[in-house]
Amino acid sequence: MTTDAAGVTDRQARVARLRRVAPSVALLLVLAGALLIPIAADDPLLRLASPERSRVDGLRAAIGDVPVDGLVLVALDADLGTYPEIRATTRAALVDLAAHGIRLAFISFTPEGRAIAAAELDRLRRTGVTPAPADLGFVSGSEAGLVRAIASVLPESAAGPIADEIDARGGGLAAFDLVLVVSGSDLSARSWVEQVGPRLPELPLAAIAPTFLEPELAPYLVSGQLTALLATLREGVTYAEAIATEPGDERGPTPGALAMLIGMLAALAVLGEAAARRLTGGGRPV
Repeated sequence: MTTDAAGVTDRQARVARLRRVAPSVALLLVLAGALLIPIAADDPLLRLASPERSRVDGLRAAIGDVPVDGLVLVALDADLGTYPEIRATTRAALVDLAAHGIRLAFISFTPEGRAIAAAELDRLRRTGVTPAPADLGFVSGSEAGLVRAIASVLPESAAGPIADEIDARGGGLAAFDLVLVVSGSDLSARSWVEQVGPRLPELPLAAIAPTFLEPELAPYLVSGQLTALLATLREGVTYAEAIATEPGDERGPTPGALAMLIGMLAALAVLGEAAARRLTGGGRPV
């Protein structure tokens, strides 16, 4: 009797463990299957990329208008919290600029932006981008520093052919053929539109921004104060895919929206199940 009771107890324990594990295994299998769907499917509903390409075409046109050997200033002031959303878009833009033979200079007006810019500059140097971008460093003062930079963007330590060309063109923001503003929460393209736009109305301003800034920046695109704007994840994916079709740049397949949705639902289900167990005491040993 004792042996039989122990056997029954062991079987019940195994069944209980299987019941606990089964939902997680099922969710993983569903997610694994969903990952394969967008790769083979052509339905735009299953793709993260946006079918609306007007903003993507706008940025590509703005870059295409810069002459070969032109100067573009990358004002990188993203923040660490939202930069992962626009990292791929920003890097695709740098690839696009390099493909057009454009010379780049980087500048930042926020400490977080400077940290991100330093990492991106290091990555570009390691990939052998030529000519090597000029590093104009960090300018303190946020919007006040931005206004000062209108007259001069060159630090005392600036050297090299790009710095020499900027100096020959006057040394200020007017030396550039385009400014690409990579926006963050502390300083976005709005500051450029409001502080630089009225002073240098002929200077084209393009922007890459995280989604939360889209409502703030979209009116400037409509009014023409921004030449181009990418400010949603779907637009960024569309742009990165467009650049990936260029020879010599392979990025691999983009995760589909369906897979991302199921992944989020799976995570929520696991978190909900764990919370329910804690509330009901189901996770405590009896």
